[in-house]
Amino acid sequence: MAELRFPNEGSIPEFLAALASPEDTHGALAAAAMAGAMGASLLQMVAALPQTLPRADDEPTALVRAIGALVRVQEELLETIETETAVKLFAARNMPQASKTERAERESAIQLALRAAADVPLEIMRLYGRALQHAETVAGRSARAASIDVELAVTLLETAFNAARSNLEAKLPILTNSVHVTLIGEEIARLSRGTAAAADAARWVVKVPAA
Repeated sequence: MAELRFPNEGSIPEFLAALASPEDTHGALAAAAMAGAMGASLLQMVAALPQTLPRADDEPTALVRAIGALVRVQEELLETIETETAVKLFAARNMPQASKTERAERESAIQLALRAAADVPLEIMRLYGRALQHAETVAGRSARAASIDVELAVTLLETAFNAARSNLEAKLPILTNSVHVTLIGEEIARLSRGTAAAADAARWVVKVPAA
């Protein structure tokens, strides 16, 4: 089985080969994370271009802050996606269940592991929602030549967000704590509204090249 590792730990061809393996059940979430990370990188690149200039009414550090925030998103993403939730779930499911007490302890451990597994796509959604909040800052100051880069970055981030949301929504039916599920559902709705608004705002202000 090919081990799914991010390119900072292996080569890009190795990552793609592992992603193509039918033996890995976490490929979609890893692909979403990588797509969003590329989107954040594109925004960092555009923000750092000499042609990307502050507006007349800008704070001098607006673009610098945006770059710093996007870098932190990527750093936190790698920490999030490397959480060993699958290992915890495997261990919980292999706990003894001969007695009623053991079965109760096993179910409790499984639910705890499933909650941890649900935290991964939820945190990815938070991170990419945050990245899209900075996309408008970059888009509104970028040169027309960089509009394609900005639009691609926004599309990658939005697609990654939606994939993480789908991954999370598929996990909710197997969680038994109804209060926790309700809270997650409310956060999904809130993050989805904010992310859609941020993506639309970035697309609206981006400078489209002349035909």
